[in-house]
Amino acid sequence: MERRTQTILQSVLIGYLVLLLASLVVDNPVVTTAADLGFAVVAGYFGYVVYANRSPSDDVRVVYVTAAALVLAGLAQLLALLPGFGIAALASTVFFVVGFVGYFLLRWR
Repeated sequence: MERRTQTILQSVLIGYLVLLLASLVVDNPVVTTAADLGFAVVAGYFGYVVYANRSPSDDVRVVYVTAAALVLAGLAQLLALLPGFGIAALASTVFFVVGFVGYFLLRWR
């Protein structure tokens, strides 16, 4: 991963963690919604980074599944913010876990 991408990813993750901690401490619906939006951005961006920084030695099927799962986690999280789509939060979690496992499979090999 190039240095610029790594710096952006670290900044996004730190911003998300600050939002997440604030939503837990403040218990404000606006901050909680911002944290949910932050998760959507982090998951989507991480999916993009996995796809864009794939190595020729990586199994392309694992790369595609991992990137797609992370992007779908972000999209499902956005959908979960709409009234009546609460089940999308569960889908977001499932997609994120699949992407997380896929990421570790890519790094383990």
